[in-house]
Amino acid sequence: MSMGGIFILFMMVFFGLASFEAGTETLKGTIVGFAMWTFAVMAYSEMSWSLLEEARDGTLEQLYLTPVSFRRISAYRVLSSFLFQFVLFMIFLTAMMVVTGEYLTLGPGVIVLVGLSLISVYGIGYIMGGLSLVFKKVQAGNQILQFMFILFLVLPTITEHPIIYATPISWGNVLINRMLVGGYTLLDFSLMDISILLLNSLAYLAVGVAAFTYLEKIAKERGLLGHY
Repeated sequence: MSMGGIFILFMMVFFGLASFEAGTETLKGTIVGFAMWTFAVMAYSEMSWSLLEEARDGTLEQLYLTPVSFRRISAYRVLSSFLFQFVLFMIFLTAMMVVTGEYLTLGPGVIVLVGLSLISVYGIGYIMGGLSLVFKKVQAGNQILQFMFILFLVLPTITEHPIIYATPISWGNVLINRMLVGGYTLLDFSLMDISILLLNSLAYLAVGVAAFTYLEKIAKERGLLGHY
């Protein structure tokens, strides 16, 4: 879904809630949720969709022939894409606030929380990127996962079960909501709050990199890197 399509969908949901006289906190939470979903989809797509495109264009095998390992190249790509996409995220978020008239509390701590939250998304992107090396046709799975992120984001509003600590981006979205909507700063969060977010994200990243490494090895053994 394009940025324009996401923005139109957001406007429909936001003003639909506003017509039912939803509270200010709910409306601001909607802004944060849509912005985070957009950023998550962009982050996730960096590994999954880009590998598919490079496989189609025939440049994927060339990347593996460079002196630098592909994992290092992908790490640089993830870092650069995060910086670029964070700028887009802030522009998107600002546009939402201007159009709706609901303004959030923005501070430097939001960069830390968004960055930590999206580490888990990049981990999932590594898994799907590895699958795309072996199975090639994984577009349907990519599209399903994009909408799974909506579930992960709204899960904390549905239940307080500890499962929100284990699913990707859920707990991070809770903390980001507290910061942007409730006016929290990083110092207002407990060490446990940040530790849970950090452990969750690093676990997903570790699993993602391990899965990618394993699937990458299979793709090399089968000679799949140069064929699409």
